[in-house]
Amino acid sequence: MIKSLQNNLKEGFIAYGVIFKYWVLFLLIGLTARTLLSFLFMEPISSELLYILLYGLRMDTIVFSALGIIFSLLYTFNLLLLLQVALTLSTLAYFIIEIVTFGFLDKFYARPNYLFLEHLGNYREVFGMIWELYTVPLIVLLPILLYTIYRVDLYFKQTLYKSSIKAKLMVLPFILILLMLGGRSSLDSSTPNQGFYTFSRQGINNELANNSIFSILYANYLLKKEKFYNYGDLSFKDALANVKRLNHINNETEGLHRLQKSLFNKKKNIILVILESFGHEHVGYLGGTPTTPNLDRLTKESLYFTNLYATGTRTSWGISALTTSLYPIPSREYVKASKSQKDFYTTAKTLKNHGYESTFLYSGDVDFDNMRGFLLANGYDNVYGKESFSKEKNRYTWGYSDEDLYNKALFLAKNSKKKPFFLTLLTLSSHEPFDYPKNRVAPYSKAPIEGFANSIKYADYAIGQFMKQLKQEGLLENTVVAFIADHNNDAYGAFDVPIDRYKIPAIILSSDFKEPRKYDKIASQIDFAPTLLDVAGIDALLPTMGSSVLQVERDSALLLAKKRNFAYLLNDRVVLYKKNRPARTYTHQLKLIKTNEQELKDGLSYIYASHYLYQHKALYNIELPLANPNE
Repeated sequence: MIKSLQNNLKEGFIAYGVIFKYWVLFLLIGLTARTLLSFLFMEPISSELLYILLYGLRMDTIVFSALGIIFSLLYTFNLLLLLQVALTLSTLAYFIIEIVTFGFLDKFYARPNYLFLEHLGNYREVFGMIWELYTVPLIVLLPILLYTIYRVDLYFKQTLYKSSIKAKLMVLPFILILLMLGGRSSLDSSTPNQGFYTFSRQGINNELANNSIFSILYANYLLKKEKFYNYGDLSFKDALANVKRLNHINNETEGLHRLQKSLFNKKKNIILVILESFGHEHVGYLGGTPTTPNLDRLTKESLYFTNLYATGTRTSWGISALTTSLYPIPSREYVKASKSQKDFYTTAKTLKNHGYESTFLYSGDVDFDNMRGFLLANGYDNVYGKESFSKEKNRYTWGYSDEDLYNKALFLAKNSKKKPFFLTLLTLSSHEPFDYPKNRVAPYSKAPIEGFANSIKYADYAIGQFMKQLKQEGLLENTVVAFIADHNNDAYGAFDVPIDRYKIPAIILSSDFKEPRKYDKIASQIDFAPTLLDVAGIDALLPTMGSSVLQVERDSALLLAKKRNFAYLLNDRVVLYKKNRPARTYTHQLKLIKTNEQELKDGLSYIYASHYLYQHKALYNIELPLANPNE
């Protein structure tokens, strides 16, 4: 019996060798195409060619492992004719897509993406244009392509053969596991996204490393989620005009850009710390539990906010708002949306024009939610994740502790003296399941040691240590340090948008503040970066909805909740928007009151203007003039 089992396993593995050969064949085609494209489009050919090929191998493995699952299942049950057709057609499609990729790279400096899908709607015009531009190459390639496909089909027909279904079924679980691992390409929490091939500051090199099939399928996946939802009757033109009025923006274009002159004279380094899940319930200075003594102490020497609100309920919404200063669209966070993956405005782009080096540091999986891909493609010079931390440190569920994060940040800050730096940190010790170093602080006795409140207390301890180290190193005099939460830990409740659960702490420290400044009016995460630029002494041409609260008093915020509901928060009331339903107005105590038509229009303007600016990103991604090097 054992010998029979061994024979079946051997026969099964030998049979799947045919599928393995096809898998290798596709990888070789991808390697050849990518090498050729690299020599055509890299400027100049550099050491990054090796990275292009290695990351490209990763992306090809993802795509062809997924296809391999389909091929393996067909082969297992000896569906040879169907498998032959599938292999031949997929090979033909791959060749065609690679040919199209050349033209797309030549025109857009990108692999086929959402633009490719949008142009398919006008396929006659598109293929007519391609024929006009590349008539001679197409005439030469067409017979070569047809002959190649004929030979490939013949090869598949001759090499495929029937074999024992029983033997293949015994081996199939091992084959599927291998192919699934290849298709996922990671044992971390992230699934394949733009970050999986993003390694370079040169966008074209990242595009060359990508796989065109993946690019098209991923763009299609994103576009299906990016719908326009009707929250009321208002044109995009009126929405933009109204947003300009609300933000005191005077220009003759559709965009929101305006020059924000800093109230401070000296440009400073910037450290922005995004605090994981810091809701107001556990922040002392906001009336919460006494678990943030260090953060509370910082209010005595800073600009601090007592009424600032997160735009959404997840880290990806927080990062989107804090980097773009744009209110959210309901369908997708900007870090993951299709049209914001390239040429989209971020604060890092403004700072780049002022000579800053921008670095994002996270002690977890930085490919999660496509953080690496979005940030590197939109202004950040460096993006570091847990792979940059010493393996000698204790690693917790999501990554390394906040202390390790701050120690790494301190090292980067101390070694960034050649140019001003913008350092963005994302903490994680206060993320579920709240595992963190337990011997640092005395626990808050009214909450479980393993609970959220005590994870906040540890995270606050790490903040205190970080500030001491910055002071000891003499970095505080010339550095603005800011802390803000990404979202509250719990933003769900009986009400469609539980307003109080969106309130978060926000603090900006600068040596220019000789006494504390408190901002009590309603503000949003989108106002934080413009305020930070103001305090850091940066004159900024901003295409944003957010403004420095030191110059434009904000007293409203737009919140995105579950089920794609929006709430426009005002001083004593809130307008609730649900898709395809009339808006309603409530007091903060959730009592239904009469809706003010102008307030309804104001909130609706922010919702629609965000959608329009995202869809027409050229209006948002204006060309920022280079800063005067003598400033």
